[in-house]
Amino acid sequence: MSKTRDDKLEKITTRIQKMLDGSPSILIGTGGTIPYGLPSMDDLSKKIKSELNPIYKNNESWKSFIAELDKNENLEESLGNVTLDDQIHNDLIWVVWKIIYQKDIDARNRFLMKNSAPEITKIISKFIQRTGTTNIITTNYDRIIEYAICMADGKYCTGFTNGEIGQFKHFSSSGIQRMTNLYKVHGSVDWFKNKHDSSIISISNFDDTALSDIYNPVIVTPGNSKYKETHLDPFRTVMSKADDVLRDACAYLCIGYGFNDEHIQPIIISENKLRNKPIVIVTKCITDKMKSLFCCDGIKNCMIISNDLSRGGTSVYYSEDEIDHYDDDYWQIGEFYKLWFE
Repeated sequence: MSKTRDDKLEKITTRIQKMLDGSPSILIGTGGTIPYGLPSMDDLSKKIKSELNPIYKNNESWKSFIAELDKNENLEESLGNVTLDDQIHNDLIWVVWKIIYQKDIDARNRFLMKNSAPEITKIISKFIQRTGTTNIITTNYDRIIEYAICMADGKYCTGFTNGEIGQFKHFSSSGIQRMTNLYKVHGSVDWFKNKHDSSIISISNFDDTALSDIYNPVIVTPGNSKYKETHLDPFRTVMSKADDVLRDACAYLCIGYGFNDEHIQPIIISENKLRNKPIVIVTKCITDKMKSLFCCDGIKNCMIISNDLSRGGTSVYYSEDEIDHYDDDYWQIGEFYKLWFE
């Protein structure tokens, strides 16, 4: 006998509430910020090509990179397959920083002009109303999460001291009420390294025209250089703290996260297999990578909520063989929030 709509709704609601009971760690990827105008990987690819190809079109490493990019149309994969010259890599970082920084500012301005907030604000607000510390891990460079925390009347720590010019020091462990530790494992558009003494600072409003000769953005791009950069601070400390948070978490809520980071996902999968820690994934598109990681033997207590591209609405994967369909768009953050909390 087929299940009624109410039966299926009761099933998904009950499971979400049971799986995310307590204080799960939250992972947020680009799927959580692209709806606010932040660039996709495809957008970044086009910008990188248009900005740098006229300069480096005769460089051998650049030509190899463009050939890879044209072949597989995947920026992350292309950067992983080619080692760019140091100057090209540095210029690429600046191109990425400039487009994300500007789109970040544009998104903030729209929130202010419309007196609105990112959808993730609703979920964050529920967490920071509790006593203790909320832990969020993100691979995003933008500050959409920071804006959401502020709009939820919360406080956050990214490892830097407070103030217009922050110094990289530590994360909060004092259990301050309404505090969120935000682990930006790939850097942020407001982090910069001094070219002369390698000191790391955070500047909320950076004037690249005046300061680009002295400072470089502290963001990790995909590719071969990623592993070298992440062995240095602030990434080394941030990743170490994020590892601890993931291992100590009771569960994981993953929003718009594509599971393309080979450092983060092994911990989550290991904790699920060894300790049966629940994983709830909310995503627009379920990728083959997600299916191979989570819809397989050995993975239990996992739920993937995604857009059903063929029928519309939502597909919910409880396992490889247990899939429910809903007409509502529960994969959208606002609708997911209603399922969980209302």
